[in-house]
Amino acid sequence: MRWGACFALLCSVFFPRVALAQDEPPIYVFPFSRVPVHYPKDHVGYPAADVEGCYSKVLAPTAGTIVKVHRFDKWTEEEDSPGTRGGLTITLVGDDGVRYFFSHLGRIKVLLNQRVAPGDWIGVTGSSGNARVTRCHTHFGISRVCQLAEVYLLQGEIWPQKYLNAWRKGVQLSPKRELNKLVKKDPQGCTRSRADSAIDGTRGKG
Repeated sequence: MRWGACFALLCSVFFPRVALAQDEPPIYVFPFSRVPVHYPKDHVGYPAADVEGCYSKVLAPTAGTIVKVHRFDKWTEEEDSPGTRGGLTITLVGDDGVRYFFSHLGRIKVLLNQRVAPGDWIGVTGSSGNARVTRCHTHFGISRVCQLAEVYLLQGEIWPQKYLNAWRKGVQLSPKRELNKLVKKDPQGCTRSRADSAIDGTRGKG
């Protein structure tokens, strides 16, 4: 018997709850609380949601790991670098295999590599990055997980509004299926996004 099978068998015998956890469906929650928030049905240029509601608590929409945190706002209006426009940002990779991106935050409440549960407080809506010259909001993007650093796909790949609407009502709607279809249709998305990020700051159309 291979070591992997032995380990799974031992887990099922001695730690049944751990073994079954992998088969449990993910839990989703509406990722904003404390103050009322609203968001338009669309977004300029690509799929995302600008969620307005100053000082609202930003919550983990599902269980996962914090894989990237930008704690310092390095954006300047003169340079307007695409890599700094988000200001204070958090990237969460959910246990569902989906990447969740929050930017323009006013505060960050988590650490790099921290595990979070659905509804954990991770940040506060603010006006960092280029939101300093627009309005207080949290940019929320949903995308596939890319292994190498890139800017544009991270910002949003599928429309999050229908998932936000569902989670707000307590409906357990997962973006995983929609993302899987998109990855199958466009397997080079991460590569193209990385190239765009490195070349001229122009988001490619895919």
